[in-house]
Amino acid sequence: MIQKLNRRIFLLILITLTTILWGMILLFAIFNYNNTIHTAVLMVDRFTGMEKRRGMDRLEEEHPLPKLEIDGVYWFQMENGKMIANEKTDKNLEEYALQVSRRRSETGIIGKYIYQVRQGKGNTVNIMLMENEEAIFRARMILISSVIVAICCFGIVYFLAKKVSKVIVKPVEDTFEKQKQFISDASHELKTPLAVMEANIDVLAGEIGNNKWMGYMQTEIDSMNTLINDLLLLAKTENMNPKDEYQKFDISQETEIMVSVFESMAYERKVILKSNIEKGISFYGNAEDVQHILSTLLDNAIHHTKEQGEVEVTFAREKNDLVWKVQNQGEEIPEAEREKIFERFYRVDKARNRKEKRYGLGLAIAKSTVKKYAGKITVDCKDGKTIFQVQIPEKG
Repeated sequence: MIQKLNRRIFLLILITLTTILWGMILLFAIFNYNNTIHTAVLMVDRFTGMEKRRGMDRLEEEHPLPKLEIDGVYWFQMENGKMIANEKTDKNLEEYALQVSRRRSETGIIGKYIYQVRQGKGNTVNIMLMENEEAIFRARMILISSVIVAICCFGIVYFLAKKVSKVIVKPVEDTFEKQKQFISDASHELKTPLAVMEANIDVLAGEIGNNKWMGYMQTEIDSMNTLINDLLLLAKTENMNPKDEYQKFDISQETEIMVSVFESMAYERKVILKSNIEKGISFYGNAEDVQHILSTLLDNAIHHTKEQGEVEVTFAREKNDLVWKVQNQGEEIPEAEREKIFERFYRVDKARNRKEKRYGLGLAIAKSTVKKYAGKITVDCKDGKTIFQVQIPEKG
């Protein structure tokens, strides 16, 4: 959870600052690029001002272009995408002019030329190509420099976002660690008085015999023991080194065993339990983790299935993942609740779960266990069925 929070804050800072900085750099680059092109075009306008104006007057009456005696500056006239007059017969220049006529921008760079487009009479378009390698080099250097600066800024922002996100998350992480430690310590401390109470009940039962009052006390003690054991398991799952006590085992066989364990429960509740398990799959991990995940899902599925309903367990290898699916027939989980059911102590049907002494920790522990193996657990509801899916990388 802390890593997820840290990652979200890091991405938020990174995206926000990167967007702002890159936006500023982009605006600066576009402004300077356009300014360089505009300055070069303006320079030619100043040199060709009188001739160009007389030339433009003639262009409105006849096709020939003005004869401009400036090296590296060429004029073309086009109408409806066709060349109708040009100052140069160079085929490359004519091709450039044709390409420029298809562009939307009035100024820019094509090849080693800066171009300018001006609207003439009717559908006539006048195109100027100016050879100015220095201005083009300067404009391109602006773009290249902007890209380099943007990359450097991204690196700096990435480093700062990492540091800042850790600083922001540190108080939350400390609080969370204290909470986990408190749960672990409190759970251990509560086991002792519960054990004493249970021992005293056994003594009283031997002296005065069983009665309903001691039965109530024993039931509550059992419930408290279940809750404490779940809390200890949750703390152990979150604090344990994922590689501790790992070994290779037949995970297909382990799945079959867990299904068989719950056959009696399904029979008592008049629920049909089916399975479809791919055989011979080995896995490197902790068999107890698999047992707990499956026991939680099977227990939930059977408890939430009506009489004569079906619970089906499937297990198979899909690409590089191992996938379990536990589906049952029963009331669908509301869509707004589907993510929340994996939170600690969250219960959809609070009255029913309280009555059955269910504290909403099972799925939270299962999710924490699945995450140890870089896997994911999801729930979906369709066609009157609730489907829990666990997906774990085969290599663990």
